[in-house]
Amino acid sequence: MTRVGGFLVIGSRGLLGSLFMRRLAGRVRGVDLPDFDLTSGRGAIAALVADSGAETVLNCAAITDVDYCETHREAAFALHASAVEDLSAVCPRLVTFSTDHVFTGPGVRPLLEDDPVSPANAYAESKLAGEKAALRSGSSVLVIRTSWLFAGDAGLVPRLRSRIASGGKVRAVADQVACVTYAPDLVEAVLAMISDGCTGLVHAVNPGPESPLGIARELGGGDSIEPVRWADLGLPARRPSYSALGTSTGYVLPDRADAIERWRRGSEQDK
Repeated sequence: MTRVGGFLVIGSRGLLGSLFMRRLAGRVRGVDLPDFDLTSGRGAIAALVADSGAETVLNCAAITDVDYCETHREAAFALHASAVEDLSAVCPRLVTFSTDHVFTGPGVRPLLEDDPVSPANAYAESKLAGEKAALRSGSSVLVIRTSWLFAGDAGLVPRLRSRIASGGKVRAVADQVACVTYAPDLVEAVLAMISDGCTGLVHAVNPGPESPLGIARELGGGDSIEPVRWADLGLPARRPSYSALGTSTGYVLPDRADAIERWRRGSEQDK
């Protein structure tokens, strides 16, 4: 078992970063915009890491708007590629997060860590560039590919349920299949990987590939659901037709149905 020590979370106010902050309370420091800009350069990053005294840096900073990335490629590559390269050069141990969009599809089985990649859009291209920079750095680096993160009222699953509850028609995409990831499950899996000294590339999702349309039906949408295709929405960025992630590492999260049920129970308790 690897000594864990203190943590620095970059992107500490986002969905994933805030969960790490709560889970690691008492042994973590967090930074986010506007207090620290990860694209400030290697010198600023090195000073931040040194000042924090952290043994492990969790990079949760990202531009998650895929369509924004498509029209702002320079910003996407600055944060997802150049900044990750800088982090990997100065961090004692780095954990950084990537995306299922590095796969485009079509597919017939969950995709493993060594399957060939084919980025679907600029967001995925920038994330893949960051992966490659981190993994070739020679540092202690763990890259986690994940997809459709959700927790609380954030993410695909809560958004679909909220639309269903509001009544009226719910447009749900039928031509994209991937896996949801309950963020608390991801946090626990990542901490287990860190404790085990895991490095390299790992896929981490709740198993059970499905489309947004299928998930909406599982959530009780019934006749209110209107199937649509991504092309019908006229958005700038292409989406993968199939990007369900599987893993050969042994770090397997609970399945989709279990994750969504635990999220439901937690949401009801919070009301």
